[in-house]
Amino acid sequence: MEEIEYLRDGNTLVTSTRIEINGQTYAVRNVGSVKVETNGKPWFAVLLALVGAMMAAGGDPTLVPGLLLLAGSGAWIWQKVRMRTLIIVSGGGETTALKSTNSGQVEAVRAAIAKAISAR
Repeated sequence: MEEIEYLRDGNTLVTSTRIEINGQTYAVRNVGSVKVETNGKPWFAVLLALVGAMMAAGGDPTLVPGLLLLAGSGAWIWQKVRMRTLIIVSGGGETTALKSTNSGQVEAVRAAIAKAISAR
């Protein structure tokens, strides 16, 4: 049977027989399913953002530290909410294969792996 290529993108290759992601190779025959998860809400960062907002609202001596705390925790929340994790499920359990904030890339890899699994 000829190997069919479903996706080739940078460090990622998905064919009918193998999956290569960032130097790690998986045999398609051993993959049962693939999924993408998003990180939960970073509650500690949300708490820090609230403290920063209260400090900024407090006035002159705490305004700048409060704004810095608010900006930093906001950036942390933004990064966590955007992170996508591609998980490959096999008989040996779940393996985190890829983490990225590029949701389009992660979804393209997931779709290619799903095609490879269904074509076996």
